[in-house]
Amino acid sequence: MLQRVMRKILLLSFLTVLLFGCKTTGTYEQTSLELTGLELIEPHWGYHKSWAPLGSKDGYDMTDAQKEQQIKSLNQCVKKLKNSHTNKPTHALRSVQLISCMESFGWHLVVEELFITT
Repeated sequence: MLQRVMRKILLLSFLTVLLFGCKTTGTYEQTSLELTGLELIEPHWGYHKSWAPLGSKDGYDMTDAQKEQQIKSLNQCVKKLKNSHTNKPTHALRSVQLISCMESFGWHLVVEELFITT
């Protein structure tokens, strides 16, 4: 289980760097980054957030083509939303807008609760 989580964290870290490089500017970019990866609430407890194709329960078995399409879809959503608003919405609204946009491209947000034991 821990090995699977670590593999997923490494993959998402790589995809995030690939998607945005080392620089994140703009609120939709920041929000999209916050909607992926590991979020620790306590030292051994937290949540893992990722995108998966609609109809699948997680993105563990995505093909390379699907992974590339997910990155492309997220980029398109960020660009579309960033260009459509002159006033910056709240973080909560940006999250909802990104999730809705990604669903229109065939993706859903997967949030997994994790309890890490050693």
